[in-house]
Amino acid sequence: MINKLIKFFSSKDMRTFLISSLFHFSLYFSTSNKVFLLFSLILLIALYQHLKKLPLTLFYVFLLTLPFAKGKGIDILLLDKKYILKNAIFNIEYLFPFYLSSFYLGLFYLHYLRRKLYFKNKKIFISKNNKVLIGIFLLFIVSTASNSIFTMFDIPVFLSSIQLVILLSIFLIPFILHSLYKKLDDFSMVIASSTLFQSVWLILQTINQGHLNKDIEVFLFSNKLSVTSSENSNLLRLPGTFFESSILGTFLLTNVSILTFVFLSNKIKDKKKRKIISIASILGLFAILLTGSRAIYLISLLLLLIILKTKTFLFKKKIKNVFQTIKKHNFFIPLVIIGILFVSPYLINRLGSSNQLFSKEGSGTYRIQLSQYSLRLLEKKPLLGVGLNLSPYYLATSFPQEDYFVDPSHPHNLLIQLLAETGIIGTILFSIFIYLIFRPVIKNNFSKYSEFHLAAFIFFLCAQVYPIFINHMEIISYLFLYLGFAAHQNQIKQK
Repeated sequence: MINKLIKFFSSKDMRTFLISSLFHFSLYFSTSNKVFLLFSLILLIALYQHLKKLPLTLFYVFLLTLPFAKGKGIDILLLDKKYILKNAIFNIEYLFPFYLSSFYLGLFYLHYLRRKLYFKNKKIFISKNNKVLIGIFLLFIVSTASNSIFTMFDIPVFLSSIQLVILLSIFLIPFILHSLYKKLDDFSMVIASSTLFQSVWLILQTINQGHLNKDIEVFLFSNKLSVTSSENSNLLRLPGTFFESSILGTFLLTNVSILTFVFLSNKIKDKKKRKIISIASILGLFAILLTGSRAIYLISLLLLLIILKTKTFLFKKKIKNVFQTIKKHNFFIPLVIIGILFVSPYLINRLGSSNQLFSKEGSGTYRIQLSQYSLRLLEKKPLLGVGLNLSPYYLATSFPQEDYFVDPSHPHNLLIQLLAETGIIGTILFSIFIYLIFRPVIKNNFSKYSEFHLAAFIFFLCAQVYPIFINHMEIISYLFLYLGFAAHQNQIKQK
């Protein structure tokens, strides 16, 4: 058995996955940001020795370090919680993050600019349609940055606009990697490794009944409220290495959608890689159940319906092939049975508290009230909004005499957050940007799309129930990366 595993992972085709997995394993022993940086540099060297392509290596290292909110940042206090009339849990702050992934993103662009300087024939080809949508996003950035003129928090709004520029740079990565596009077959292995790591970490946290107290984990605060359900204080909601379980659920579901797509569409034909993808997908789905995110449960069911309805890549024959694969590999059945037995008690307990969803302290009531008051902020500044990342401050100070939710936060809906913080102008520009990427899919009656269209769509749905915009760069970056790949796929199909 051991010899088979050594032979399996030592093959050249599996080397990217092996290196990625060893990096993830090493993170258990990370004790500080410096050690994390050291491990990532070892990862960089190992991947470069294997791939021999520096831009591709830097991209994969960026992708592997992206989920971890570890590094430095500019922290600006907007309002101390002692001055908030409500029972606020947090101070209201703005954080401009500089995580380790930002370092590798910077190296990626430094390498690109160097090549462009010395090899002037190396140009990014961007189609006319994609130039239009990039131009629209630039207008979106300008509209948000201009708001710094009309607010007393000019620095946070300006820095938030810089965050949008960073997201645009992530969006453009697929266009820069165009010449290496055919060599991106290891992309799914990197995604599979990250999915397996977060899934296993969550399972270990569940067994431990709490955080593993490792440096790679991040905490919202030390209070037990950070890991329990609002409707059931005895129900743990563990976040993996993210801030919140909802962010972990979004990460897992988005990446599982990619892995499921490439598996069922036979985009990956290598049998070893298909085994890894199938294991990562199954384990990822079980981990999603352990996040306790009921909205993620519903979106997972929607993903299943999309897969079953789509004719472009999933036929009845392919469904049969999946079951035949399960029959051939005996380890799948025990894995599924063990997973069901492990998850069922938690799932029953979580769904059992759903009758409290719209109680006075239920999360459903909280989200509705948060959305209602956020839309009232739009009335104050309908055109440009109150400013990026400033909705918590204005929610805490604008309605002092009214009895509403406990903790002023970012709206738990991306569109409502955009309306409150960027106004009608910003929301329209952002909506057009998203629409132009999905327009080819809409024109084809949703019958032809890539794994990246699917992943971006799933993420966008998750963002309608969780506060995941630039206040969490470690997760919103995935949306822009997959939107970039989707736009690039549109460009390839137009040729």
